[in-house]
Amino acid sequence: MKDYYSILEIQENASEALIKSQYKRLASIYHPDKNPNNVDKFLDLNEAYKTLMNRALRESYDKDFREFNNLKKSQSGDKIIPYRTRLRDGGNVNIEIDFTDDVIKSKDEEFINKTVTLQRHIKCPDCGGEGSERGTLKAVCPQCNGSGTVKNNSTKINEVCQNCSGYGDIFLYKCKICNGMGRIKASEEITLEFKKDDILSSGATNGNDNNRIIIFSGRGDDGVFGGKNGDLTVSVKIDDDILNKINNSNSGFFRKLLFFKKIN
Repeated sequence: MKDYYSILEIQENASEALIKSQYKRLASIYHPDKNPNNVDKFLDLNEAYKTLMNRALRESYDKDFREFNNLKKSQSGDKIIPYRTRLRDGGNVNIEIDFTDDVIKSKDEEFINKTVTLQRHIKCPDCGGEGSERGTLKAVCPQCNGSGTVKNNSTKINEVCQNCSGYGDIFLYKCKICNGMGRIKASEEITLEFKKDDILSSGATNGNDNNRIIIFSGRGDDGVFGGKNGDLTVSVKIDDDILNKINNSNSGFFRKLLFFKKIN
């Protein structure tokens, strides 16, 4: 959390007149025309000035600022650790795709491309998967040490930490887009490439054609806070009659028929 009082080099009880005079003095020093290598300082000055000169905004900021300082004091050595220690892996996403028309139309092509609309969890684009607003600090929860769970002394069972609500971190400013979760549910259109032999091969899973699956590693839900991505599992669906004609024909007659193979 930014310390607007330190930015303006004033005390927390500074009057509006002092805030205004300090802003003018520092703004003249750090204005980009005079100090082009320190634009961030000038932006911070403007942010601090606009907040502290507005009574409602200043009251809200002062409340959060006091809470944040109390939070820092509760940590050993006043050390703020800026990253979660708890990993959160992404889940697997399962979809079914009907390839009946594709295997008929694909002729002698080796690969089949399918464009599908996929719903999955992706890293929050607003906070980059961190869970908190960009530029703000957060601390590892002292009660669960970042694990998100604590052991119940009576039942000896790990339960969700009530101090951090299972997040593993404590921060005053959760990301408004993902509400601190680090990822959001999104719908996107993606194109997947399949090898035709993998689609047509029989007995790929437990010897049952109807349960054939193809796995795309890391294409499922995104992991956050250091967790790994989940997988995308595609369940292959092909009309049984078509599949049996292809796989059970010794002469290859049906394969030639279905793929419209030209015989010279």
